[in-house]
Amino acid sequence: MKVTALTTDLVRVPFGKPTRVPLTDPKPTGPAGADVVLVRVETDAGLSGVGFTHLLGPGAAAVRALVDADLAPLVVGEDPRDTDKLFARAEAHFRATGFAGLAARAYSAVDVALWDLKAKAAGVPLYRLLGAAREAAPFFVSDLDLCGRDAAEVLKAAKPLMKQGATGVRIEIGGANVQADAERVREISDGLGDDAWVGVAANGAFDLGTAQALAHFFEDIGIDWFEDPIPAADEVGYAKLAGLMETPLAVGSGFGSREAFFRVIRTGHVRTVRPDVCRLGGITPLLKVAAVAEAFQVAVCPVRMPEVGVHLACGLGVVTHVDSVSWLRDVFTGGPKVESGKLVPGTEPGLGLTLK
Repeated sequence: MKVTALTTDLVRVPFGKPTRVPLTDPKPTGPAGADVVLVRVETDAGLSGVGFTHLLGPGAAAVRALVDADLAPLVVGEDPRDTDKLFARAEAHFRATGFAGLAARAYSAVDVALWDLKAKAAGVPLYRLLGAAREAAPFFVSDLDLCGRDAAEVLKAAKPLMKQGATGVRIEIGGANVQADAERVREISDGLGDDAWVGVAANGAFDLGTAQALAHFFEDIGIDWFEDPIPAADEVGYAKLAGLMETPLAVGSGFGSREAFFRVIRTGHVRTVRPDVCRLGGITPLLKVAAVAEAFQVAVCPVRMPEVGVHLACGLGVVTHVDSVSWLRDVFTGGPKVESGKLVPGTEPGLGLTLK
């Protein structure tokens, strides 16, 4: 089987606007939408694969151009099942300018399409090709906290999803008002109840002292993880945080290389790593991170993209949860569904996705 053509498209997925805006922060802090670069890979066997990557900031047109001009020639004429070979070729192609960044984000869409094809060629859903560790996976929701929603709005949106089976929500903080951030987290946690899972993500926004103070506060209110509280490069700071706090640390949503994960995993300071399929360059490098994490008994929870995340969580024992967002529900038919309180992948070969 050989790749005969690779085509791209670019779509804009708007997020819902907040119905109320907090008086303390009148400007919504979240993005207004995501740009999604779609990739379709055709083969001489009559099979095709679909892949995608998203951006919450600028660069979508550049990512699409990289796929069309630089990556398509590397893949056309090759066997799409040779995922490691093609990933290494893409990394080598960008060695002079660096693979991390837009190049990795561009290749991630190609790599996802190749894995979709690989599973279709085997005649099985992707999660079965990856190992079929389980048939369904727990999930939490992390797209309820965008566009400046206050605590009441987050709770209103979260409770119906909790009834469907979501374990809880991931809350993003890191604004100018630390006290307002802390109070908002407390309101959401209290409103969801003691049984709900609540994760807090700071995207590296705080210094060590502020992160320590917040960590102690989160321990008091029962937060389940504190994600990227300080800049990723501050390895000494993470060692100090790990020694002082009981709330589990989760790290890696902004990491752009496998090596960054390997260093963090080996230190033993974090309990969960958060690889982003888009930032790393696809499923192929994420599997390498997962293998090292499993060896060190560190959990893996990929960032967003539940259309891929559900296959990773059901395919690999080390992937504990699906990070669920609803951004692509108007882009694809098929994909993960909630059954008996958990997220399940489709039964169709590959990712189980069809472009609308």
